[in-house]
Amino acid sequence: MAALLVGLPLSATSAHADCVLSGQTVTCSGLDADGFDAGALNNLTVNVQPLATVNDNGTATIILNDTNTVTNNGTLTTVNPGANGIIFGDFNLVTNNATIVIGASGFGLVGADNNVVVNNGTIVAGISGFGIFAGVNNTITNAATGVITVGDGASGIFVAGNSTVTNAGAITIGNTFGPAAGIFAINDFNTLVNAAGATITGGDGAAGLAVQGNDAKVTNAGTITVRDSAPGILVQGDRAIVTNTGTIVARDDSAGISVLGDSITIINRGTITVRNVSSATATGIESFSLAGSNSIINTGTINVGTNATGISVSGDGTVFNSGAINAATGSAAIEFCACSVNSSLTLGPGSSIQGLVIGSGVETFQLGGTGKDTFNLSLIGAGLQYDGFATFNKVDSSNWTVIGTGAQDWNVLGGTLTVNGTIAGIVTVNAGGTLAGTGTTGDTAVNSGGIFAPGNGTAGSSLNVANLAFQSGALYMVQLNSTTSSFANVAGNADLSGIVGVSLTPGSNVIKQYTIMTTGSHNGTFSGVNAPGGLVGSISFDPTHVFLTFALDFGAKFGLNVNQQNVANAATNFFNANGTIPAAFASLTPAGLTQVSGELATGSQQATFDAMNLFLSLLTDPFIDGRGGVGGNTGATPFTDEGADAYAANKQDSARSAFAKFATKADVARNDLLDPHWSVWGSAFGGGSNTSGNATLGSQSATARAFGLAAGADYRISPDTLVGFALAGGGTNFSVAGFGTGRSDLFQAGAFVRRNFGAAYVTAAAAYGWQDVTTDRTVTAAGIDRLRAEFNANAWSGRVEAGYRFATPWMGITPYAAGQFTAYSLPAYAEQVLSGAGTFALNYAAKDVTASRSEFGVRTDKSFAMQNAILTLRGRVAWAHDFNTDRNVTALFQTLPGASFVVNGAAQAHDSALVTGAAEMKWVNGFSLAGTFEGQFSNVTNSYAGKGVVRYSW
Repeated sequence: MAALLVGLPLSATSAHADCVLSGQTVTCSGLDADGFDAGALNNLTVNVQPLATVNDNGTATIILNDTNTVTNNGTLTTVNPGANGIIFGDFNLVTNNATIVIGASGFGLVGADNNVVVNNGTIVAGISGFGIFAGVNNTITNAATGVITVGDGASGIFVAGNSTVTNAGAITIGNTFGPAAGIFAINDFNTLVNAAGATITGGDGAAGLAVQGNDAKVTNAGTITVRDSAPGILVQGDRAIVTNTGTIVARDDSAGISVLGDSITIINRGTITVRNVSSATATGIESFSLAGSNSIINTGTINVGTNATGISVSGDGTVFNSGAINAATGSAAIEFCACSVNSSLTLGPGSSIQGLVIGSGVETFQLGGTGKDTFNLSLIGAGLQYDGFATFNKVDSSNWTVIGTGAQDWNVLGGTLTVNGTIAGIVTVNAGGTLAGTGTTGDTAVNSGGIFAPGNGTAGSSLNVANLAFQSGALYMVQLNSTTSSFANVAGNADLSGIVGVSLTPGSNVIKQYTIMTTGSHNGTFSGVNAPGGLVGSISFDPTHVFLTFALDFGAKFGLNVNQQNVANAATNFFNANGTIPAAFASLTPAGLTQVSGELATGSQQATFDAMNLFLSLLTDPFIDGRGGVGGNTGATPFTDEGADAYAANKQDSARSAFAKFATKADVARNDLLDPHWSVWGSAFGGGSNTSGNATLGSQSATARAFGLAAGADYRISPDTLVGFALAGGGTNFSVAGFGTGRSDLFQAGAFVRRNFGAAYVTAAAAYGWQDVTTDRTVTAAGIDRLRAEFNANAWSGRVEAGYRFATPWMGITPYAAGQFTAYSLPAYAEQVLSGAGTFALNYAAKDVTASRSEFGVRTDKSFAMQNAILTLRGRVAWAHDFNTDRNVTALFQTLPGASFVVNGAAQAHDSALVTGAAEMKWVNGFSLAGTFEGQFSNVTNSYAGKGVVRYSW
């Protein structure tokens, strides 16, 4: 056993009959009058049964060596003075679930090292005894149901180092005539916890939690109640962390928390109350440092009575208070002793102090923390509440407003000091600090990295300064509105350097010139102006004023693409012509210029061209009964159809021909089986295109979708002439990446004529389209605006195609050429504001745009005879050249009359490749089905489309 147990006599008595050893298990039942001694045995399991009573043998009720497991569910009682409950060596697990009653000078549980001890029951010890006594490296828990009660001069739990002790139950100790505590630890690296809901109650002179050693962690989350001359928490040693989140109550000549040592941190987030009712002194928190400094942080509440001090600092220490300290009238809430050399007090937002705050004449007073609060400078000075401080700082990230009048010099080291009172002394603003307010300061210096922002954050407000000096790297910050600026009113000289920073009031306008400072005199100048958006500032002077003059030139500050420059030019021209512009426009970044440009409006153009191309391809579709003839024809578009002749080629050898029973190519057009006069058809069609934007132009990637249902009829006027018409209904969707979406309802009507000249053909078609278009976009450049436009638009399309079909033994090959146009007529229309200010709502000018193209390609067809039907496969490759690929529109800002600009959308490539694959099944009863897949590909566009056709001919 460990040396800790030396001196405790171990009896040689063997096991009594009522504590029976069986193998490695000891079971105690009934009454055992002289206890149990394990002798040299280890690794035992000892169980005291619920109705068992075990008395001592003069030394203890149970004596064990190492590596045992002990559970008490009965009663352990000593009858001999100084006898103990359970004595155990190392590496044991000891659990008390019932009752242990010990006389004077006895210990309830006595262990050496590396043990785990849990008390779920009751331990009672007499005078000078201990509830639990252990060596080093132990883990001891008084659970929520655990109760430890000891007499005078005794401690509830004692450990000798590097141990963790937790009280979740109740510990009660008597008065003391020597060191004693509810939990007492010596040596280093101990952790003591009084958990939430737990209680420690001590008599006179007895501490709640006590540590004598270094590197301790002491936490109270429950309740500690002590009487006279006793601290709630006592720490003697270095580098401890003491935390109170619960309640500590002490009386005369006591302290809530008392520490002696260096580098100790004390954190109070709970409540400390010292009810001093005598002439003796008492303290809420007292710190004694020797060679180092301790830190006290109070965010909770400290209440002290007569002749008591809330926080007392002896030696060096720092105090931070954002909680409440309440001292009696005439008493000190915080006091630093004359031995202090390098101590400070920092008030955080929420700080409330009733009582005197006394320094020794060398301490530092600081306003810090996080958040906002107000402090009255009139409370500082000899004979006032805050007395004896030599240095005054603003620190941390908080914003403190000072009122009243003070004569002190202030250093602004961090956050914001807002002076709405008077500082008669010198104010120095260092890097990371900001000086603001509407009051008065003495001579003021703004060093590199410091910020001077006179006023209260609104234009027109000002701060009075005696003399003002800026270092290079300082920032002079002004707030502007439609008519004026915040400013400094310098009674003496202003020594100018650094730069001017500009903040614009939301919803206001910007004018060309502001007065940003008045001076008695000035020298030097600001080296530049940091203004938002496209504002370019310059500084000028007269003898007593400093002026800020603006030009609006986005291009001088940013590298802009074409769209951004167009919007910037519109804003700049408006500013130059009117001398003012809304701040939201002046503040735009390049990304903002792109967002407000309204590029979404260009999306309806490509969606319309795609929809009309799809419809033209249906009108001239060779899949529809009787159109094949000797040559095919379709629209050569992103959504064009393949239209080569579908009849089987004439074979040289009829024995090898799958179509020997059909007429040869010269007779196909006159075949009575396949020469009806009328046919009707229906189709479902749809397609989509993705077009990449252009970084130089500033256009964004765009998508367009078109879809619909169509029906039509064809009539053969003569064996070589076919005419027809069709109607369609559908819609389009379009979007510009990240900048909105649009949609339309679509009606289309058209007609065509086809004429065959032997193996040659000519096809012509015309179509009309009507759309009900809606666009939606959200602009977040200044607030959140939801904008919608609704308008009707018309489109006209036409196509002419000619080709010649060559019949080969393998397939039909038809070279062809085509020309096509689509004219789109956009009306003038305006966006409506669904929500937000509508600052960037646009009007759009009417526009007619015509997209024309040529097409050269080859169609192929191959037919196969089947039972009562013909299967035809078709293909096509072609080159298309578009003559007008630009997609732009002219827009005008509704809030800037006359500020118009052109915005460009994603442009198509001039040249692209067309490919088609199709299959048709035609039955002899006049019904047919066909399906087509098409694609168009270029360096900027990928387009896909498909359609299905069902028809009947008679």
